[in-house]
Amino acid sequence: MDYLLRSTTESDLDDALIAAGLAEERTDEDGEVMVLPVEGVTLSRIGAIPSVIDEDNVIVKPGDNRYHANIRVTFQLTQAQEDELPTFAPLPVTPYQVFFDS
Repeated sequence: MDYLLRSTTESDLDDALIAAGLAEERTDEDGEVMVLPVEGVTLSRIGAIPSVIDEDNVIVKPGDNRYHANIRVTFQLTQAQEDELPTFAPLPVTPYQVFFDS
């Protein structure tokens, strides 16, 4: 199942994913802490969505500076896990980015 997520900051999104058990902090060989998805979860980080501007430099569609990401899970989430996720409604008619099935 796919989830479109939106939070105020990347850190807020990471905290929600960790709280839901869908990501965890890992430290690389240089001591850098990363937040990575757990097995069975694919995370696509989008970030802020830029405005759409036409050739006359007119904003056709405003951007959104909040942090966006999509996740795909290969297992059923519990209601508690879903409650931790910063999902939103209504969903966009045309999402900025989606997963493609292979």
